Amino acid sequence: MAEGRLAGRVAIVTGAASGIGLASAELFAAEGARVLLVDRHDADLRSALDRIRARGEAEVLLTDVSADGAGERIVEAAVEHFGGLDVLMLNAGVHGSGATPAERFDSAIATNLRAVYLGAEAALPHLRDSGGSIVITASIAGGVVGFASPQYDASKAGLIGLTRHLASRWGRYGIRVNAICPGFIETPFIGAGWSAEKLAQVRGRTALGRLGTPEEIARVALFLASDDASYVTGAAIVADGGWTIHFTDH
Repeated sequence: MAEGRLAGRVAIVTGAASGIGLASAELFAAEGARVLLVDRHDADLRSALDRIRARGEAEVLLTDVSADGAGERIVEAAVEHFGGLDVLMLNAGVHGSGATPAERFDSAIATNLRAVYLGAEAALPHLRDSGGSIVITASIAGGVVGFASPQYDASKAGLIGLTRHLASRWGRYGIRVNAICPGFIETPFIGAGWSAEKLAQVRGRTALGRLGTPEEIARVALFLASDDASYVTGAAIVADGGWTIHFTDH
């Protein structure tokens, strides 16, 4: 039998083709989980599968989490491949795209908030059986402070409320629901096209003086997914290197 903190468990990770999702899926597999990787980017997803199969057992599902019925398809795929579900990491996220404020707002809410709720609801029957764990990737943007965009901040703030609601509602089933609020992490999602000056400003505003890595956030996700966090639910854990608490003039 596989050894590790998730030995024998089945995990789903959305947004698994890059960044925090890829790092988390890889760590989950290394810790003994069988992992379903979900993403809408085919080439990156296949590359991620090859990388994670070097660490453990994994399968993929190519889908857009915001599409109608995606939550059910994702859960059904995990159960079909692996026979159950123990860990659901809802990580897929977008900035929000479109030509108008309404389109950008709807895009962000559909992926970042609505899809998370519907994915969690689809997983509920199986997580009730396993007493499983849900890990939601929120953000310091919206979750703690507001600085990104109206649609992104609103969607991520909504995830904190959703996390607390589901944790309260589903605790009776032994299901734990927690959120991570990452700060500025070195991923394709953050910093693409940023100037050296802007990156320097972020580092200067951060107490630890640097951006975080996807692997550092993955370790927080592993903690929340594992029995190490058996009495932690409804939490929103900030992992931002001290960006939200640091004063640059001291």
